[in-house]
Amino acid sequence: MDTTLDIILTAGALIIGIMILTGHGSIFMKGGNDELRKKLYDEAKMEKGAGIAMILLGIATGINMFTTGLPAKIGYIVVLVVIFGGMIYYLKTKCKK
Repeated sequence: MDTTLDIILTAGALIIGIMILTGHGSIFMKGGNDELRKKLYDEAKMEKGAGIAMILLGIATGINMFTTGLPAKIGYIVVLVVIFGGMIYYLKTKCKK
């Protein structure tokens, strides 16, 4: 059961990441205050960063499927935190207008 969830999460993250990166996944970028976000951030750069982050999440989850043990799981969590932190840093520094 655990492997099935990992496969679904990996496939979903990779598909959504590719869609966002190629410009076809703008539906996944909705939410929040759209007017304020469009005024403050460059939408194309945001989509690029979100797409890359989703692809990295998919790759990390795919690798996590084949690992066992506590150190591997802690490493997976650290990788997730680094990916999210990198995306937030990218949004705050590179995507501001």
